[in-house]
Amino acid sequence: MKGFKILEHSDIEEEIEVYHRLGAKKGVYLGFESMREYYSMRHSGVTDWTGYPSSGKTELLLECLFNTSTFYGWKHLLFVPDIGDEIEVMAILIHKYTGMTFDKKYNNYISIADVWKASSWLLEHFKILKKTDPKASITPIEYWDFAVQCKKEFGIQTASIDSWKDMKHDYNLHGGYAQYLSHVLPYRNAISEQHNIHLHTVIHPKSPRRQDGKIQHPDVDDMEGGAQWNNSGKVIISIHRENKEAFHADVKILKVKPKIVGKWGFFAINFDPAASRYYDISQEYGGTRCYASKGDEKKAIMPNIIDFSEPIKSQEPPF
Repeated sequence: MKGFKILEHSDIEEEIEVYHRLGAKKGVYLGFESMREYYSMRHSGVTDWTGYPSSGKTELLLECLFNTSTFYGWKHLLFVPDIGDEIEVMAILIHKYTGMTFDKKYNNYISIADVWKASSWLLEHFKILKKTDPKASITPIEYWDFAVQCKKEFGIQTASIDSWKDMKHDYNLHGGYAQYLSHVLPYRNAISEQHNIHLHTVIHPKSPRRQDGKIQHPDVDDMEGGAQWNNSGKVIISIHRENKEAFHADVKILKVKPKIVGKWGFFAINFDPAASRYYDISQEYGGTRCYASKGDEKKAIMPNIIDFSEPIKSQEPPF
């Protein structure tokens, strides 16, 4: 049939030898002990991120992408209009890279020299898709096809959409939202596997569920078209904060496939707004803040702890 074939020995010869020698490919370590057993990121695969506004889902996604660039040299394609324009996106990334902010009221206000220094490295590792025509729109399939081109041109390992609502969706051509998802999400999965590229998508949940006056942590069913996301998704991550002022985020891994990249479950992580970085609390090191650090998979990580309460001078990423 067109687009299909019966598997032959020559189709698997090279890959099966690699699989025999190395085993299933686990994703790379993302810098946090709290996350280690629950989520890792590999080249092929898809991850869906959900959470209510200001929950920290975009920040955690960007942190993971940033860490793969710093640790392993990965490059990423970003289409993130939900964050803001290209300058706002760059400001967030520069803050992560330097630990310094664009807000003059803080003592770690960044100099323009450090802005340019950080921008050079960031634009090498983050390919940010900018809209030049206000009327322009792009469908998810068009974006994923473009990501394949960017992999060939720039060598990217991931491509992210933030958020799903900002894409052009031809619901009517497919008989409605659920049928539309059942058409585009399998295509995404196939593109990821065929071209060895990780595709991230941020999806907002529906109106918050409340119990005893508290907003409940969003689950798969809270995502618009949740059943289809669950059916076609590989990894689904939900991030939740009790309120916008809280710097403690609860993270649920709602689905993991394949199991080698993580497991279903729950962990907590903390956010430092001064540094725009996430961190663990280490009891082993006296309750200190453990910012992301590239560790040996076989031993515990001893991170460099940085005091952001004092003025910060130009420096490399805070690890």
